[in-house]
Amino acid sequence: MFFKWIHRNSKKSSRENGIYFACLVISIVACYVILALEKQDVMIFLKQMESDAVKRLLGLLSGAYGASLCLIFFLIYFAQKYQLERRSHEFGMLLMLGMKRSRMFLWLMAEDLYSSAVALVIGLPLAVFLSEGISLITARLIGLGIIGHHFALSIKACVLTNLGFLGVKMAANILLSFRMVKREPDRLMRDSQEQKQRTQKEWISFVLFLAGVILLGTAYALAIYGRAWTRLFWFALTLLLGMMGTLFFIKGFCAVFSHMAKKCRQVSVFTFRQLQENVFLRSFSLTVSSLLVLVAIVCMSYGISVAVANVQNGDRHTMDFTVETYDEEEEQQLRLWSERKEVRSRITAWSRVLVAMLPTKEVWGEETDVATFDYNVEGLDQAASQIAEELQECYENSASISRKPPYMIALSGWNEIRKNGGKEEVKLCPGELAFYMDSECYSPQTGKLFQALLEQNPKLVIDGKEYKVKGIYTDDIVVDRSITIGFGILLPDEDFFYYADKNNISTYWNAYLSKDLVEKEGLLAAIQQVNQEFEKSGFTYENYLQNMGRQLFYIVAASYLTIYLAVIFLLIANTVISLQFLMQEKRTQKRYHTLVRMGSTYEALCQSSRRQIRWYFGVPVGVAAVSSVFGVRSLFTGMLPSSLTGEVKSLLLISCAMI
Repeated sequence: MFFKWIHRNSKKSSRENGIYFACLVISIVACYVILALEKQDVMIFLKQMESDAVKRLLGLLSGAYGASLCLIFFLIYFAQKYQLERRSHEFGMLLMLGMKRSRMFLWLMAEDLYSSAVALVIGLPLAVFLSEGISLITARLIGLGIIGHHFALSIKACVLTNLGFLGVKMAANILLSFRMVKREPDRLMRDSQEQKQRTQKEWISFVLFLAGVILLGTAYALAIYGRAWTRLFWFALTLLLGMMGTLFFIKGFCAVFSHMAKKCRQVSVFTFRQLQENVFLRSFSLTVSSLLVLVAIVCMSYGISVAVANVQNGDRHTMDFTVETYDEEEEQQLRLWSERKEVRSRITAWSRVLVAMLPTKEVWGEETDVATFDYNVEGLDQAASQIAEELQECYENSASISRKPPYMIALSGWNEIRKNGGKEEVKLCPGELAFYMDSECYSPQTGKLFQALLEQNPKLVIDGKEYKVKGIYTDDIVVDRSITIGFGILLPDEDFFYYADKNNISTYWNAYLSKDLVEKEGLLAAIQQVNQEFEKSGFTYENYLQNMGRQLFYIVAASYLTIYLAVIFLLIANTVISLQFLMQEKRTQKRYHTLVRMGSTYEALCQSSRRQIRWYFGVPVGVAAVSSVFGVRSLFTGMLPSSLTGEVKSLLLISCAMI
C-alpha cells in the first residue's frame, strides 16, 4: 500500500507539475553532454593534435560541471519548494490522522527517489542521443573524411551524472522535507494567505524609472567602449550599474501603468491590480530572472556566433604540409627525400615560396653589411587623401600598410600556390607589384580601403624605382596559421632577388597530397601516413590538421562552454519565474472565485490571465533581450580574438538572430 501510494502521488505530481519534471530531465541532459564531451569525435581528433590544450579544457569542464551542480541545486530547491507547498493541506491531514513525522519524512524521500529514477530513465537515453547528434553534426560540419564518426557511450559520464543529479536533488529535498514535517498540522492545513504589498507613489516610480534608464545607459556605454575590460574596478562597476539599473527600471515601470489604470473599467481594474502586486511590487524576483535570462542569451549568442565564424574561417584548405628549409644543403636533402617512391606516391605536387623582409635602414640600422633600400609610400599617401574620410581614418590606423617596410614574396612561388589551388596565376610586368595581406587581417573594411586606393592608381617607390600597384591577394602562403604576414608585396623574381638579402630569405615548401589517396583513405588517415614519413626525415614541418586542430579547439573552448552555461542559466531562469508565477496565482485564486460570483464571464477571465502572463514574462525577458544586444557587443570588445576583430558586424547579425 505504501509503495502504491508513492507511485500514484509521483505520477500525479509529474503530470500536474510538468515544468518541474521537464527541468529535471533537461538538467540530466546538460550534465551528461558536458561530461561526455571527451568522447565526442571532435575531441578524440583534437587529442591527437592539441593534447595539452585538450587536457586544460577538460580540467575547465570539470570545474564547470561542479559549478553547474550548485546552480542546479537552487533550481531544484525552488521547484521542489513550490511542489511541497502546493500539497501542504494534504500533509496536514495526514498528520491529523496520526501519521508519524518520521514516516512522512521517509515517504517524501521515497517519492523523491522515485521521481528521480523516472527522470533518469527518460533523461539519460535522451542525453546519449543528443550527445551523439552533436558529435555527428560537428563531424559533418568539419568533414567526415577528416574526423569520422563512431558511437561512444561514456560510462564515466553516466555515473557522474547519476551521482551529481541524485546528490543535489536529495540534498534539496532533505532540507525542504525536514522543514515541512516540523510544521504543526493546523498551519499546514490553512490556505496560504495573500501577502500584503506596500504600494509606492507615482512620482517615486517615475524617478526610479528614469534612474534605471540612466544606470543601464551608463553600463551599456562602459561595456561597449571597452572601459569595463581595462580594470577589475570598472568591470565590477559595470555589473553593479547594470543590475541596479535593471531593478530600478522594472520597479519604476509601475508609474506608466498607474497612469493607465485610472482609465480602466471592469475586469481591466482586476488585471492591473494583479500586475501591480505580482509584477511591479515584486520586482526583485523578476530582476533576478531577467539577469539570468540575460546571461543565458549573451552566452548562447556569443558562443554560436564565434563558432560559426571560426568554422567559416577554418574552411581554407589549400595545401596539406609546409616544410621550412634554412640553407641550400637542407633544400637539396628535401628534394632527394621527395623523390623517394613512398613519398612520390602520396605527395603529387610542391610549391616553393620565398619570403624576405625588404632591407631598410629602419630595420637593419645604420651600421650593417646588408645592402639597404629606401621605401617611399608618398604615392600611397597621396592616393589615400583622395578617398572617403572614414577610409582615410582606417588608412591612418593601418601603420603596417603605410609606414613599416613590408615583406616581399617571390612571384614564382605565389603562382605555384595559385596553380595547385586551381586559381588563375598572377602576371606582373616590369615595374608592377601586388599587395598581399593575410586572410586573418583582411576585414571587409580593409577590403573597401584597398579597393578605393587601387582606384586612384597608387605607386610605390623602392630605391628610386617606381612600381605600379596592380591588385591585392589574400591566399594563404603556408599551412601554419601561426606564420602570418600581416602585409607584404608580391614582386617578380628578378626584383625579389635584387632587393632580398640572401642570408635572410625564408623558404617554405608546401606539399599537396594525392587526391586519389585522400578519396580512398580520407584526409585524416592520408595525413597520418605522410606524417610518419616526415617524422623519419627530421625536417621541420607543419600539417593542415595541426592548424585545423587549433581552430577546432578554439571553437570547443569558446563555444561549448558558453552554450552549456547558457542552457543552465536559461533553465534556472525559466524554472524560477514560472514557478513563482504559479505560486502567486495560487495565493490569489480566491479573487477569481469572487469575480465569477459577481458575474464575470469565462472569456473575460481568460483574457485577464493572458494579459497577466504576457506582462509577467514579457517585462523581464524584454529587458534581458535589449540588454543582451549590448552585452554581446561588450564580449566582442573584450574577449574576441584578433582574427575575428574585423568581423564584428557579421557576428552581431548572427547574435541578433540568436537573441
